[in-house]
Amino acid sequence: MNKKISTLLLTLGVLFLLNAILGRYIVLPGYLAGLEQGAATLEGASQAASAWEIIRYLLWAYSFKLGIYFFIIGATFRTVMSSSRRWVVAVAGLVYIAFAYIPLPVPTSLVFGIAGAVMTLLMIFVVLWWANGRSHLPPSQKTASDYRLAGYFFFGMATYTLCPLLGVKTFALSPEKMIQFGLQVEAASFAFHLLIELLLGWVFTSLSLRQENESLVTSPERQVPDTAENWSLDHE
Repeated sequence: MNKKISTLLLTLGVLFLLNAILGRYIVLPGYLAGLEQGAATLEGASQAASAWEIIRYLLWAYSFKLGIYFFIIGATFRTVMSSSRRWVVAVAGLVYIAFAYIPLPVPTSLVFGIAGAVMTLLMIFVVLWWANGRSHLPPSQKTASDYRLAGYFFFGMATYTLCPLLGVKTFALSPEKMIQFGLQVEAASFAFHLLIELLLGWVFTSLSLRQENESLVTSPERQVPDTAENWSLDHE
């Protein structure tokens, strides 16, 4: 039963992700036309677009988030996880998605400074914890750990790249300054750097998990994997 639910949710996740990628070619022309008619807000959109066009746009806007959400929930049915924990993941994910696009106040430089300082401290702790943990890993898992460190590095670089992109250098949060000082090319360059760093971060994170799984499969101490098929209902 769990496997069927998992397959259904994984398929639903893939469909949402495909809609997020391909749906833009259907939604974008109407969205741009709506902006020209002053439909930048929901109130303006309700006057310039039909109900179906608004629903179609909202479906596309949430498709990527819902795709990742359903894929993650589907994956939880492929492994051992208590029903209570799965419900926590499911509800927490839905709550976040429900509030993902609510308007927020423009953060001040103080907010960015505090958040940046917290993230920097967390990066330092993550690297220290990584170094401490790697010393106790079996040789078969150290390569996976090294890939994970590379992923941390590029995610850290991407985190900082947001600073010159959004703030001082190209002022993406103050587009009038960007235009005034002619910084559009620099902003595009920082955005490209951000894309590369995020891509490399995910590549090395994927390599880490793949290597870790391979090392567990080939490990002589390997036990029967914890999958839904090997888990009795008593454990739930």
